[in-house]
Amino acid sequence: MLKEGTAEPSRKQVEFAKRERDILKAAVSLLEGPRWETVTVEQISKKAEIGKGTIYKHFTCKEEIYANIATDFFKRILGAYDVIDFAPKTESKVILDFIQQLIRITFELFLNNPVEAKISFYCKRADFRERLTDDLRQQFEVLDIQFEVYIGTILQKGIEIEIFPNMPVEHLMMGLEATFDGAVGMIWNGDINCSSMTDQETYIQMISDFMIAGLIGLKNKEKE
Repeated sequence: MLKEGTAEPSRKQVEFAKRERDILKAAVSLLEGPRWETVTVEQISKKAEIGKGTIYKHFTCKEEIYANIATDFFKRILGAYDVIDFAPKTESKVILDFIQQLIRITFELFLNNPVEAKISFYCKRADFRERLTDDLRQQFEVLDIQFEVYIGTILQKGIEIEIFPNMPVEHLMMGLEATFDGAVGMIWNGDINCSSMTDQETYIQMISDFMIAGLIGLKNKEKE
């Protein structure tokens, strides 16, 4: 439903938006392999059954296609977080359970959407973002802030009730992100299949517990 005062999109605008979605869908289907960076705009145009010149009416270069895939994926993650019921309570169990759910949902989205996830990893690189237009760079900055505010608010609540250490929230988030990224990378590389931990579900639960234990452990270390 359109918001009051919002004009109905024209047929041309609807068709343009649909064509853009078709281009991104075609790109995702071609970026599954290990040599995904070698996929060309021409290949994407053929897959989407759209002229190469038309592709450039939507995206000026291949990196803009990457950027749009990544921003769409980040928005889906934020949307998925909204389904978790988190009341602004102070009970430690509520906060710890919420973070567990947050980690699990993120794992599910990354592992169920490997192409979008890998592209999003690539798009976090500073050198990549420097090459983007101001508009796309700003989109990433806005999404980064939304993630920081969302997760930071929960961590700050944990700091206030003294289950997490009294240190900059940014430091806590960096630790969680580094652990998560490393765990996802190990799954993608097949590393867990080369060890005794062959059950992916068990591995994800173990990493989730490890991330929570790390936060609590930092607090215990602070007391020493």
